[in-house]
Amino acid sequence: MMKRIISLGLLAVLLTLVANAQINEKYKLVYKLHGQTRNYEVCITEQQDTIRFEWSILRNFKWQKGCYKMGKQNVENGNSLSWLQPVDGCEVALPANETFGFISRKAWKSLKENGWFIYNGTTYRKVVEEPTEKQECNGKKVIHVSADVDLTNMWIIDNEDLPLICKTSNNPLEIDWTVE
Repeated sequence: MMKRIISLGLLAVLLTLVANAQINEKYKLVYKLHGQTRNYEVCITEQQDTIRFEWSILRNFKWQKGCYKMGKQNVENGNSLSWLQPVDGCEVALPANETFGFISRKAWKSLKENGWFIYNGTTYRKVVEEPTEKQECNGKKVIHVSADVDLTNMWIIDNEDLPLICKTSNNPLEIDWTVE
């Protein structure tokens, strides 16, 4: 009887954890950095108003890993991408205005309603695509945007919950990535 009660208790805890996780997605991100290529495994989860962007990479025959944490303010109203380099073993809570790997829900809403949004002080505008071009990332519809200033291109998954930047090109920082 006691085992059954404990089992039911554990099941209730697991179901509560699953119910509280709105986002739980895994990706492979391929970064091109100043002529080098880095392949990161990424798990993005949301629990209790916090998004965790957990990354890992095999370097020098050893797995390195870390995490970027973003609270509700970041996710809802962020206006700047973080370009912090991943550091093994570090869990970094980003400043309230920054996101990592995705744009805020406010920026996504502006893109959907106005055809543009501002991030890092730069205006990004929706690019009108040829109808023959397939605009998807892992089977999800994307929106292609280009920066007014430097022609940086981003392809953003059309999803208010997680408007993930699934591809970048022409970044003047020479840091581009693709989700695979």
